[in-house]
Amino acid sequence: MICRTWSEMEACGRALKQHGLPHHVRKGSGTFYPAADTIKVLTMHVSKGLEFPVVALVGVGHMPAANQSEKDEARLFYVGATRATQRLIIGLSGDGQFATRFVA
Repeated sequence: MICRTWSEMEACGRALKQHGLPHHVRKGSGTFYPAADTIKVLTMHVSKGLEFPVVALVGVGHMPAANQSEKDEARLFYVGATRATQRLIIGLSGDGQFATRFVA
């Protein structure tokens, strides 16, 4: 799960924990084991350079945030989207510009 913001990342971690699913929330670079058989939860920023068979992008429907450049957010979206090697799932709930473009 690749999230746009830390708060979304923490919410995903809580939901996975509540359902008893094995996961690892990456808050720093110190203890990250990509090969471990767990659901990885991280932000788009720290996902750069990593690859996963399946990626769920969380928070795309809220992009770009009011104070963010659409161009910069598009670059960040690209980083997150290109982490998937087999399947990409994009969450579009929200009323951001990206959500309206994907639905159109």
